[in-house]
Order: sequence, then C-alpha cells, then structure tokens
Amino acid sequence: MKQSYYFSELSSSYDAEIQDLLSDSEGKSALKARLAEKRQELHSLLAMIEFAPEMVVPVFYDGFAFTNPKAMAAAVQCEPDDGDFPTWDRLSGFVKLEAWAQPLADAVLGEGAGEEFMVTAACLEYVRKFDTAAPAAAAEDDEDGERRERGEDEDGDDDDRDLGEAGDDWLADQGFDSAKS
Repeated sequence: MKQSYYFSELSSSYDAEIQDLLSDSEGKSALKARLAEKRQELHSLLAMIEFAPEMVVPVFYDGFAFTNPKAMAAAVQCEPDDGDFPTWDRLSGFVKLEAWAQPLADAVLGEGAGEEFMVTAACLEYVRKFDTAAPAAAAEDDEDGERRERGEDEDGDDDDRDLGEAGDDWLADQGFDSAKS
C-alpha cells in the first residue's frame, strides 16, 4: 500500500505501540485489557494527540469500518501540511465509527487538533487492517513466540538437537572425534 511519509512513519510507530499492548510481562495476552485501560484514560491522553498520536490511536483499535477503500487509500497518501489532506468532515463520510467509539471521537473532536487526529486515527487503522505489507497478525506472532519458547523452528524441530548435530559435524570436519562416534 502506498503511503505518505507521515503515515509510513506513524504506522510503524503505531504497530510498535500495539505490539507493546499485546502481552503482559508474563507473556499472556493482554490486548483487550490494555485497550480498555487506554480508553478509560482518554482524557489524560488527549494532550498527546498532536505530538504522539500513535500513543492515543489505540483507543480506536477496531473502532472503524471503512465504506470506501479507494478514498481511504488516497487519504493515506496525503501529508498533513499538504492542501489535499482530508478534513474529518470529508473523511468521516467514508468511515463508520463503532457505537462504542463515538463518545471517544466526540471527546477528541472537542480538542483543537481533534479533527486532524481523527483523520490520522482512521488512516492508521485502515493501514493496520488492509496493508498487506504490514507485520504479521498478533495471533501469528503469539504462535511463533510460543514455538521459539519451546525451542522449535517452523517445522517443529528442536533447535537444541539441530545445533548439537551441527556442532558435531563441524568438529568432525575439523578432524576431531565427534560425540556421535
């Protein structure tokens, strides 16, 4: 998906923020609980909508439905300082807010930079959902992480055994007796 520099940079930061919210310190899934916390803390987060929007956008995670993908694809190619950056009034005709997200949007739109932030939030969510070059889904990341914790590669092989065999082979190639002998 072609993106402006603005959305390319922010989508990377937004993805990192979502990755941070995915699990707790014990590695257990925590996304729902952490999103709920962020949504409750929205009023204290509003001060960041201009200088760190990627920290606030998670309150709208899965809060948008996109009715016009072409319009959204065009919006993510715009820079805020350009004359073609859409207004929220214009862009809101191409998105539908989930019912639970409307009060959050109302709070954001009460801020001076609220309209630009809502455009940014909708665009970042669009990129997160539809950019095929985006990082793997959270469920896939969790599965890969669990596999690595068990010491398995994608084929389910044990990494320790493979490394041991490789070490033995290397020793044999160097003229030493391997542990296999």
